[in-house]
Amino acid sequence: MSTEDLLIQCPICNETAPEGYLLCPFCGADLTITYQTKIFAPVTYKEVWGRIKSLLSKPRVAFTDIANNPDSKGVTIFIFAISFGMALQIFALLMHNYFFSWRLPIIFIVMWLFSLLLPLFLWLIASFTIRTTARLLGGKGTKKQIRSVVGYGMLPLTLASLFNGLLYVIALPWNRTNIFDFAEIFTSMTRFRNSFAGIFGLIINILGFIAAGIYIVFMLKPASNFSWIEASISTGLPVILFIALLLTYYFAA
Repeated sequence: MSTEDLLIQCPICNETAPEGYLLCPFCGADLTITYQTKIFAPVTYKEVWGRIKSLLSKPRVAFTDIANNPDSKGVTIFIFAISFGMALQIFALLMHNYFFSWRLPIIFIVMWLFSLLLPLFLWLIASFTIRTTARLLGGKGTKKQIRSVVGYGMLPLTLASLFNGLLYVIALPWNRTNIFDFAEIFTSMTRFRNSFAGIFGLIINILGFIAAGIYIVFMLKPASNFSWIEASISTGLPVILFIALLLTYYFAA
């Protein structure tokens, strides 16, 4: 891309801002979105699927591609897939408690939509934390780059969520629980958590967070011009926080 290609025309005052300016020197307008739209080419869903496959088969190529030309389509796919896996886990808990009825498919869809909040929350919090830390350490990644890096870094969490959904459907212990007895339901949930499937699922989730952190580090480094240490520090903070919250859920009660 030539120097002329990087010149931005302010959408407010129509003056041409010098290369690299994110604030218009003439009227003070924010040029971040205009600049990102010009330097980042649109990514199609076909290219997104290619990126996902490359993350598994040719990760180094995918890391550089995502860092240099971010997109939000892959993030959307992973958020829906993670929530699907979580809804499948809830479905397994209900099924193994003999709550199966004609209403369960409706409950599954509702829980799938409700479960969108958690991966969305994880993505936003991790993106904010990493971007804030990156700024403090002198990183140069844009908001779009950081969010795309974190989003694609959620691939291991997606695989962990889907795997645990299938694991719980197959391996959770069966119970006959009174759906109106909350003490009995709580006991059943504790039994599930301490079962083989529950403990193995915890290990899979922890490994998913660690693998996600590694993916993000390898994409964050070229996106922010970081050293390995800086990229690891920025990524390690939210990863450690989420693992701590996960362990608290499993062992607090």
